[in-house]
Amino acid sequence: MNSKSRYFYDDNHDKYDDSYDHKCCDHDYPKYEYKCCNQAHCKPGHPIPNQSSIFACGQGSGIAIPIPTVTNPTFTPLPIASVTIDSTCLCNPSIKIDFDALINYQALITLGAAPVLGGPFTVTFQLSKTCGDGSKIALGTWDFAFGILALAVNITNSFSFSYCECNVCPGCCVYTVEIVRVASSTITGVGVLTTENAAIRSSSISATAISH
Repeated sequence: MNSKSRYFYDDNHDKYDDSYDHKCCDHDYPKYEYKCCNQAHCKPGHPIPNQSSIFACGQGSGIAIPIPTVTNPTFTPLPIASVTIDSTCLCNPSIKIDFDALINYQALITLGAAPVLGGPFTVTFQLSKTCGDGSKIALGTWDFAFGILALAVNITNSFSFSYCECNVCPGCCVYTVEIVRVASSTITGVGVLTTENAAIRSSSISATAISH
């Protein structure tokens, strides 16, 4: 097989050779559209016909969430969880990421005259991926928001999201969840003072890759 050839498998897992010069995942095959391309580190060197799915558990952390203030408005992105999944030996995989967290929120409020909740406490989570030696790619953001007018608040809520991408390039990728933005509650009214604290009590992330 020359350097431009690729081995492919049909629906019966029979091997044939294709000498067209194309890249895997371009999905622009002149004769065999959406077939699998050769994967170098798989043994015996091609997508494995009987391997249909992979599941990977990642690492999550519990951490205090810094809340920007008027005097200190800067917020630096805060990594929370990551998972690595290697779909190299799968054929045109779809990948599903599941993230779960327990978020504790505490507040002490001195209610003035006619208090109004202008905006809730909000945490923005971002999912990104880095494949091989490539750059980090942002995939999406999700908001956790909580707001209440009470003298004292100490509550823990669950938060979760799922993300799917279909027919992606097979490869080894790291999926990372980080907090990219935090907004404090805004309460208007005479004499209103608010002290807020928040933390991730626990978090988990997992990835599932399914061959097509």
